[in-house]
Amino acid sequence: MVAFPPPRVFLNSVPKAGTHLLMELVRHLPRMMFSGRHHALRDFSIEGKSPPELVPAIDLDAFGRVLGKVRNGQFITAHFPYRKDVEEMLEQRGFSSLLMLRDPRDVAVSHTFYVTNTERHWLHRRFTEALHTSDERLMATITGFPDDDISNGQESIGQRFEQYFGWFANPNVLVCRFEALVGSAGGGSQEEAMDTVISVAEHLRRPLTKEKAEEVGQRSWSSGVATFRKGQIGDWRNHFNEKHKETFKQVAGDVLIGLGYEHDLNW
Repeated sequence: MVAFPPPRVFLNSVPKAGTHLLMELVRHLPRMMFSGRHHALRDFSIEGKSPPELVPAIDLDAFGRVLGKVRNGQFITAHFPYRKDVEEMLEQRGFSSLLMLRDPRDVAVSHTFYVTNTERHWLHRRFTEALHTSDERLMATITGFPDDDISNGQESIGQRFEQYFGWFANPNVLVCRFEALVGSAGGGSQEEAMDTVISVAEHLRRPLTKEKAEEVGQRSWSSGVATFRKGQIGDWRNHFNEKHKETFKQVAGDVLIGLGYEHDLNW
């Protein structure tokens, strides 16, 4: 093993927010590599150990063992809503963190397509056997749904995003946005994308010259954008009907405003 300098990196994201694009950026930074480890919080859940209204119990020892296998200069990817105990463990072990966000409306569309087309996903049967049209599937992704005989339920898109808000207050967590990182290939600004590349590199103690940042960015976009079904900003407009829009405003309108994607509900 080549010995890389610190830090170890916890690359966290809301599912379907553009995780792979951020992975490609970090992977192309100097003296940085993927640990090969990806986890969701449910991987460490302890069933039946806490009432449903409380924070679910997780096996912190098992989580700690996973973190212990990540070396300096390596990153682990995760889908972890905010938890104080997880935050404390990451800081105790010297991790720097990144959090990837994306417009919740685009996340809802991406999630719907992904679940429908991915047989191994735990909701695939629910989306293909109980839901019969793309409009129904998108609405279910927006509103959430209870447990049934096919699968466990899922919270609304607003509730799922709210669970990540606690990370924002931690100065050791750099929040990255898909819209800023995707660049002109996804309908964004190339200048903003370069600023994001430089910010991520500085946060992970891998400062780049402007020329090197451009090189890292180009390599990241060429390999990262290609993995998206449709890595475009605002693709939700091609899939939301008026009922989807009104329902989304009811269950996640305040989240959208809080994240800065809209100023009010007039969209």
